Amino acid sequence: MKTLDRYIASAFLKNLMLATLGLTFLFYVQSLIAELLEQDFPPSQLLIRSLLNLPQVIIQMVPPASMMATVMTLSSLNRSSELTACFSLGFGLRRIMGVMLAIVLLVSCLMLVLQDRIVPPFFKKRTNYYWRVMKNRPDFFLDVKQNKIWYRSKNLIYNLQSFDAKSQTIHGMGIYSFDEDFQLMQLVEARKAIFTRNGWKLLEGNVTVFDDQSSFPLTQPFKEKELIIGETPQDFQEIEKEVDGLRLKELYRYIERVQSTGTDTKSFQVKFHSRISLCFIPIVMCLLGVPFSIRNQREGGMARDLGLCLAVTFFYWLLYSIGLSLGTNGALLPWLAAWLPSLIFTALAATLLARQRA
Repeated sequence: MKTLDRYIASAFLKNLMLATLGLTFLFYVQSLIAELLEQDFPPSQLLIRSLLNLPQVIIQMVPPASMMATVMTLSSLNRSSELTACFSLGFGLRRIMGVMLAIVLLVSCLMLVLQDRIVPPFFKKRTNYYWRVMKNRPDFFLDVKQNKIWYRSKNLIYNLQSFDAKSQTIHGMGIYSFDEDFQLMQLVEARKAIFTRNGWKLLEGNVTVFDDQSSFPLTQPFKEKELIIGETPQDFQEIEKEVDGLRLKELYRYIERVQSTGTDTKSFQVKFHSRISLCFIPIVMCLLGVPFSIRNQREGGMARDLGLCLAVTFFYWLLYSIGLSLGTNGALLPWLAAWLPSLIFTALAATLLARQRA
């Protein structure tokens, strides 16, 4: 039996690698061509930026590749009558599924490690490359940490506790102003900053002026102050994207900190749960591929199998996207929005398997 285990595991791993590489290549080429046609950047820059997104693309392609590998492996065994031979030797469908699911589980755990350790630094490099090289803004700096947000633009450095894009409000704002020699000139701190038609309105804070002619900085409190700066809420919206550069534990603590300010964190919670659920979708896809691979009558060959995989994958991602949108809008709990599609398709796979045995 161990020989059969190794034989099936070897065939499944081979198909899984081929499917992952093939889907990754197709997706990468398609996205690169789309960027070349839509964006006015040199091809070399777009190529580098796309390569920095490669780890995330691979993670997204593993789920459909798992289903394709399952269908390809079982269909091949079925057409060559090897599947019947396995059954006659007492090597049942559960045993075959167990071998493939064990491999997919290991792959899912590896994806979780990649999602937590590899993707965030690559995302930060991609963002910095886009702004500093492609956008030609060498002064740009944005670092979202679990306890603070740093944003630099020209001679200003912003320290933010949290930013609420919906209400265009900043909680815990600090603005450091520097001269041409990068000497600190002024520090403005405010409990809250609200964007109005006339600019930013700061509430309850202090203005500290650093003067070379004075031995000590001069601090003056205020209850309300108008602030005219070049940055608008659209500039700070990049913060929401930069959250993808946090590791899972950092994102969890960041959500806790933002919640303490009263800011809506549903979108961040959905991101947190979706990053975990995405890594275990391959298990669901593997289960879905089994019922379509062991039918007695096979028509259409491998092309039909691959077309079926793509169709199921399309509907899965459609439901997955809808679920995440509902979670972001508050119609579903964030964890339920991320896991509901997997629960639905797992139930579908179980139903199909039960009918197949019947």
